[in-house]
Amino acid sequence: MEKLVLADGENEARWNSAEATMELDATHARSGKAMRFHVDVNHLTGEPAYPIGWPRTYTSLPAERQDWSKWDFLDFWVYCDSSRDELPKTPLGLIVRSPDRQKSFHATLAEVKKGEWTHFRFPVAKMPVPSQCTAVQFVVTEADYAHGDVVDFWIDGLALLRYAEPTLLAVRPQRQVIYADAGTLRVEVELTGVAPGKTAEVAVALRRGDQTMASTTARLPSGITGVALPLKATEPGPYEVEAT
Repeated sequence: MEKLVLADGENEARWNSAEATMELDATHARSGKAMRFHVDVNHLTGEPAYPIGWPRTYTSLPAERQDWSKWDFLDFWVYCDSSRDELPKTPLGLIVRSPDRQKSFHATLAEVKKGEWTHFRFPVAKMPVPSQCTAVQFVVTEADYAHGDVVDFWIDGLALLRYAEPTLLAVRPQRQVIYADAGTLRVEVELTGVAPGKTAEVAVALRRGDQTMASTTARLPSGITGVALPLKATEPGPYEVEAT
């Protein structure tokens, strides 16, 4: 895969924090330094209207790194240590502003575990406006923690990834039941790794066991494209759709 590093503890990314700190640290880093997000949970201070608040840290992305539409995934690792024996069910949250607070991507990083690295990968296609991703934020909800808890998250390898070669992600028939007189079957093909303005040849087939009952080819760009698979009279029974 091709990679564009957004923040990894070694580059120039700057973080703005509230009720928390974010600093470079080598205590738990997969290599070199990672970004340590430190929170002292305090239910008595914080913003006046919300003393039990949302410690957070975010980095604003420069203009040349805001267009994620040509990338496939947001990818990063998280390591956690805490004064707690066990983490709450929602230990950490992720927000991608695309482009602002009203249009943001939210994810709960429930898989984070104490004392080990956890890998996260989110499809860019799930961002509301992938061509305008202006900031990445990590946030803790203090209501999920007890007063006095201490928690540290080391975040490493925050990057965008994309396939460097044409790659099929999915093939989906639009209908699960076909009647005998149907002339075509519409199939959605999800393709990535194709350069802008280019296409790749994809073969779509309807198969039953080792027999090919129908097939077609098409040159497709990256993204989700519908392909019409021509059908002939076939016997009732289960069939499979495949793409190569």
